Amino acid sequence: MRSLLIIKLSSIGDVVQALPVATALKRQFPLTRISWAAESWTAALLTEHPAIDRVIIFPRMAFASVSTAFRAWFGQLIRAARVLRSESYDVSLDLQGLFKSSMVAVLSGGKSKLGIEGQREGSNLFSRALHTKAPGRHAVEEYLAAAEALGAGGRPADFGLQVKTAARISVEQMLAPLKLPSLPLIVVNASASARRKSWPDARWIELLDLLGDYASVMLVGGQEQCRRHNAIARASRRHPVDLTGRTSLDQLVALLSRCDLHVAPDTGSAHIAAALGKPVVGIYGPTPAWRLGPYGQSDLLVDAGPLCGRSCARFCVHNFRCLRSIPASAVFEKVAAVIDRRAHESRDHEALS
Repeated sequence: MRSLLIIKLSSIGDVVQALPVATALKRQFPLTRISWAAESWTAALLTEHPAIDRVIIFPRMAFASVSTAFRAWFGQLIRAARVLRSESYDVSLDLQGLFKSSMVAVLSGGKSKLGIEGQREGSNLFSRALHTKAPGRHAVEEYLAAAEALGAGGRPADFGLQVKTAARISVEQMLAPLKLPSLPLIVVNASASARRKSWPDARWIELLDLLGDYASVMLVGGQEQCRRHNAIARASRRHPVDLTGRTSLDQLVALLSRCDLHVAPDTGSAHIAAALGKPVVGIYGPTPAWRLGPYGQSDLLVDAGPLCGRSCARFCVHNFRCLRSIPASAVFEKVAAVIDRRAHESRDHEALS
């Protein structure tokens, strides 16, 4: 296999969870040239990755992004298609399993077009599905099963996510004026991309009040979450530092690499932190934490148990009582246990040195 194309266009969390596929394949086939097709808003996760030789950047393929500036969007699409077609591929591996990713697979001209189980939107008509699903298997392990089907050993999962030098320096410059006390740094993302996955504001305010007595706390998130996070920060008596909307994706990776702990619902930053080896206290309700939670962090996840089932519809007749049933105290207990453990480890290390 001389050339391989991985197709995983979005979202942030999904791209991060698929990164071990590139690492496993490069480790097994070091001479294989690996390209990755991604949308522009996730591509930063892939640049400078040690296992990826080329990143092919497509414009965001969503109705809203297309309708606002069609000519510019179409121009970007054509340029990406030309880059894609500039190379031939022995294998096109579609890890997305949607119509848009299947079109990239077709356009690639890959000699062998493969996908994962559970393909949707007709993508199964274009790619042959590999056996990747099994009872109790995490999404990361499903992706790795695709790599294993191609002859690569995928365990343990190696994300290879890079903290870029420029982003690290800019984050240090951003934090320097804050003069943070010598306390554990907890980075909090209070929102998921889908509001149905977000914990109620009142719970976050209560948790921030508890955390403020224990650590330096920072809020992060995208531009679309600025208003909500600002209101939460102002309502908390500890007024955490609010960096929502102020970090690029590269800077978010750099910031999470500095933290002692990340707290978040089912959202991309949780998967970034886990890929960096940071503890993640995840708050889960309508999505299955055992499959979609931060990889390797099952003991730190908080959910409501089988209150209403899993993989719930966007419309919920119970007003997402699963998330509302999780008290701030349950999340704080997980956080406190992590911080206490890290403090003990630090003291033991100092005693030995």
